[in-house]
Amino acid sequence: MKKINAKVESEKLIVKSIKNWYTKHDYGPSYRDLSEVTGLALGYLFEICQELREAGVLDFQDGVARTIKLKG
Repeated sequence: MKKINAKVESEKLIVKSIKNWYTKHDYGPSYRDLSEVTGLALGYLFEICQELREAGVLDFQDGVARTIKLKG
């Protein structure tokens, strides 16, 4: 149960960080930017972002820098 809660908290942190990044910079963050802001490891961050894209929360183009954005 604790692992699920940690994952949900990571998802919330990523979404919040992307919103804040757009507000501040007016363009999308890179995975490295998000890693620095959230403190999450790049591999874990990438995994969560993939899951959020599959869930329809995020959109981004594979292999294209700074295309991470929230849907909707």
